[in-house]
Amino acid sequence: MIKRVGLLFLSLLLLLTGCLGDKELEKEEKVVQEKGKKEEKAIITGEINTGEKYYRSIFPFEPGGARGVIRYGVDNRLDINEFEMGLMRVAQDTFNTDKYFFQEGQFLTESTVTNWLRRADDKPGKSKSDLDQTGLNQALSTKVDEKDAKYVDIMLEANKNKPKYLSYVLEHNYLVQSGDGKVKLGGVVIGLSFNSTFYYDVKKDSLIYPGEVKLERNKVRKEAQKIAGEVAGRLRTNPKLQDIPIVVALYQEEERDSVTPGNFFAAGVMKKGSNSISSWEEVDEDHILFPSDTASKKKRSDYEKFTAFKAKVQEYFPNFIGVIGKGFYKDGNLQRMTIEIPVQFRGKAEIISFTQFVATSALDDLPDVPVEVYIGSAVDQPEALIVKDETTKEEPFVHIYRK
Repeated sequence: MIKRVGLLFLSLLLLLTGCLGDKELEKEEKVVQEKGKKEEKAIITGEINTGEKYYRSIFPFEPGGARGVIRYGVDNRLDINEFEMGLMRVAQDTFNTDKYFFQEGQFLTESTVTNWLRRADDKPGKSKSDLDQTGLNQALSTKVDEKDAKYVDIMLEANKNKPKYLSYVLEHNYLVQSGDGKVKLGGVVIGLSFNSTFYYDVKKDSLIYPGEVKLERNKVRKEAQKIAGEVAGRLRTNPKLQDIPIVVALYQEEERDSVTPGNFFAAGVMKKGSNSISSWEEVDEDHILFPSDTASKKKRSDYEKFTAFKAKVQEYFPNFIGVIGKGFYKDGNLQRMTIEIPVQFRGKAEIISFTQFVATSALDDLPDVPVEVYIGSAVDQPEALIVKDETTKEEPFVHIYRK
């Protein structure tokens, strides 16, 4: 039997909280959050039970100092989402979700992040932060007058030879109860995102000359650890962070037009009282597109199951458009799969019938992991949502959009 929920709010809530399992909100806790010398009442949000474990947060919401700046540093929207969500996942290895509460970063300001993304020989912008504002990307070290006839060629070549590796710095804070009805800072997680391709341009006489260079994987990793060490050292100069454990996670983006995001590849911990990251742990994560040659070669079993699902779906609709799947792998094992099915519908009755078919007859062909299926029209209009949570073994959650 398919569960149908008529309220759009429920589906949006499901999407925002993992889209898995029944939702049971636990009782909220009132605490006191310290703001300098002032104490303010705050509320720890109730826990939402899902197949994925999420941190509880503090209300009222405190926006991060560099909120929204990420869209200027990371090109691919998929990378923006995965970078932030993945950073929370990495944090769980150090900060348990049962003990710590999430808060957006409060120490890195917009100007600090912007300055850190500059080159080392660029003049930093104004900042009230006490942290070093020197750019973290390598110096260009090329001085040529714009009136030079070869100015464009020289600058294009200089950027190619000295690419920017670091594209963004993201901060998350984790709070812990202090035992007397208060919360205090318990840990900081810093995500450093790095280019896989450096896109650049040179401007002259109101014209823009673009360029790009694909970065060597090993070189990116070497530069990433170097930059991470510098970031860790700078953070320790803040008096409020001198005795707080700090996690630094390294992420490499995909190309601008990639249909799958990049992934984290390493993480290190600067323990309480330490001024450096003693060692790095490899993070084995990957995102694979279905169907694709990569999926066929690297994940043959999952590829065959997806192909069977796709074939069954295609049998239903003569005017079928396509089925696209994305699998998330950790340590080589499939963790979840997201599927998009765009179809040219002729009415709501078709949508309901097709959704029923997918939920009751086709899902069993897929790998035995949590699955989210998004059914939409050919003009990107959402029509239905199906969520299967293998951790609970319950019937799929199904929602038909009314608009």
